[in-house]
Amino acid sequence: MIVKVTGFDIYQFMADDVKDSWLKFLNPESLKQNLIRTSLYLTCWEMLKQSVVDQPRDFFSMGWTDDGKQGVSPTYQAEILTLAKDPLIASALWFRKSDAISDDDISMLRKLRDHRNEIAHELPNFLGTIDAEVNMEFFNNIYYLVQKIDKWWIQEFEITTNPEFDNRQFTQEELDAVQSARMIFMRLLIQVANGKEDDIRSLYEEMKKVAESKGK
Repeated sequence: MIVKVTGFDIYQFMADDVKDSWLKFLNPESLKQNLIRTSLYLTCWEMLKQSVVDQPRDFFSMGWTDDGKQGVSPTYQAEILTLAKDPLIASALWFRKSDAISDDDISMLRKLRDHRNEIAHELPNFLGTIDAEVNMEFFNNIYYLVQKIDKWWIQEFEITTNPEFDNRQFTQEELDAVQSARMIFMRLLIQVANGKEDDIRSLYEEMKKVAESKGK
C-alpha cells in the first residue's frame, strides 16, 4: 500500500523550532509585519547613510564630471576620505573629530550596519525562521544618530552658510527644536514599523482634506 505524504502530514515529526518557523512564515499577519519591518529597517539605514556620508560629500563636492560622476574635491579627499578606507567610517570619524558624535556612536553605527547586512543578505531567514528577528531597538538607535548628526549639521553648516540668517540670532531653544525633513520622515516610518499608524493616518486624512478642498 502506498501512503501519500505531504508537507503537513509530516508536521507532527518536525522539531519544535521548525514548526515555529513554519508558523511564523505561514501566518499572513506575521509575514506582513516582518516584510514591513525588514523593508523599513533597510530604508532607515539608507537615510542614516545619507546623513553620515552624503551631507559632507555633497558639501565638499566639485559638481559633476562629464561621465555623470560626482567630483571629489581635494578638501573632501584630504579631510574625510583619508580617515578610513570605508567612506561610511571615514565620514563618521570626521563627525567625531568635529565633536558631532562620540566613539560610542561610531560603535553603534557599526552594529547597525552589521544588522542591515544580515537583513539584506539573509532576508528569507527574517521572514521564515524563529532564529532571526529585526532588532526593533535599532530603529531608535538609527533615529538617535540621524537626529544628532542632522541637528549639528544644520547648526554648523546650513545656518552659518545661509546669507538669509546673517543677521539672525537663534536662541538655544530654537536650535534645540530644529528638525531636518529626514528626521520627520524617519520618525513616521519608525511608528509604522512599531505598528503605531495613528499619527501618519491622521496626517494623511488632513492632507487629503486639503487636497480635496483645493480641487473643488
